[in-house]
Amino acid sequence: MHTSTKFRQLRAMDDAPKPVVTVVIPTYNRPASIRRCLDALKQQILRSGTFEVIVVDDGSAVPLSLDPGEWASAFALRVIRQENSGPSGARNRGVEGAQGEILAFTDDDCLPTPEWLKNLLSSLNEHSEALVGGSTFNGLPNSLCAETSQLIIEMVYEYFNSGAGGSYFLASNNFACRREAYLSSGGFDTDFPAPGAEDREFCDRWRILNRPLIWVPSALVEHRHVQTLRKFINLHYRYGRGAYLYQAKRRERNSGTMGDDIGFHRAFMGSISGKLSGYPVSRRLSIVGLLIVWQFANAVGFFRQAVATL
Repeated sequence: MHTSTKFRQLRAMDDAPKPVVTVVIPTYNRPASIRRCLDALKQQILRSGTFEVIVVDDGSAVPLSLDPGEWASAFALRVIRQENSGPSGARNRGVEGAQGEILAFTDDDCLPTPEWLKNLLSSLNEHSEALVGGSTFNGLPNSLCAETSQLIIEMVYEYFNSGAGGSYFLASNNFACRREAYLSSGGFDTDFPAPGAEDREFCDRWRILNRPLIWVPSALVEHRHVQTLRKFINLHYRYGRGAYLYQAKRRERNSGTMGDDIGFHRAFMGSISGKLSGYPVSRRLSIVGLLIVWQFANAVGFFRQAVATL
């Protein structure tokens, strides 16, 4: 290639408009899932080039191999590989390379619906300093464990995000904010080495900076979290361990107590019957059994982490 031709091509790349949004997706050992997620993002109703996607391969056993050309008609894709550090570190690494002034986050087992980014952006246009987040729905209706986990997150959102003072918690598989605000908040805390409460801790720091959290139910993501009983137990055990770290962080900065969580569990037991009323009796009993397992696994994880920190 002639030198002047190559220079013109590089100059054109430099002059190309930067994307408005960077979507950051951490992934670990899920090559098929991340491809489905990217295929869903390709269906976003935003104009081509409005957003880019950064996938952070968090030390997968087999390095992730993706051809950016498969999705180039909708967005630019970059893949960053790092040693395994957990989703917090992976998200922060993705933000380091972000070109968009707005950051959006989802996970590799999620399928954003076509209007997902549009609805998050609309909310951010109205609330520029906010952390805005949407809702998820279970994409595996035949999986009892996935359905139960979805019921839990729905109850969490209904309890913590319905107050007059705004939302309290938004899950990291479906939220967005301005990059500058993310950086000034400190990003995700890498003291959380595994998935479990790192998003709760992020939201807590966001609140104490007097920035709003806005729930946007119309920004929908389909969650396809494959779970066996063993994986279900391990998931909520990890959440319990993360919950202890979260409460410890809150004590250190005097940003709250366990009273809020205890109130949720009390309210949960009183309102779950309404959630289950539409299920057949046999499935209702199975879900109740899994909810008991959830509470137990969560408590064991919490106290296991407490003992580990002594």
